[in-house]
Amino acid sequence: MNFNTNNTLDSVGTKAARSKPAAPNAPEAKTPAPDAAPAGKGASDQVVLSQEAQTLGRLQAKINSSPDVDLEKVAEIRRAIAEGRFEINPERIAENMLNQNELLG
Repeated sequence: MNFNTNNTLDSVGTKAARSKPAAPNAPEAKTPAPDAAPAGKGASDQVVLSQEAQTLGRLQAKINSSPDVDLEKVAEIRRAIAEGRFEINPERIAENMLNQNELLG
């Protein structure tokens, strides 16, 4: 990110020119020397994730490691439909929807 002398970004994130010239007798803004250490150097910041964030991270990792489509299951369903033995079980569908809602809620 680029900041202007007022420590603000312009609309595209680049250095913005000042819209008004400084008053003739106003002191110039001083910038730190390039070799000056940033304030707080040596201090360490620490990030602590909430329990929910940790759970979401584990779920995301599990999702990323699983295949997008279970090709064996798709093939079995196709065979069952072709052979006329594919049955829809509305109770099982409802139960699985409720179980999924418990996982998410």
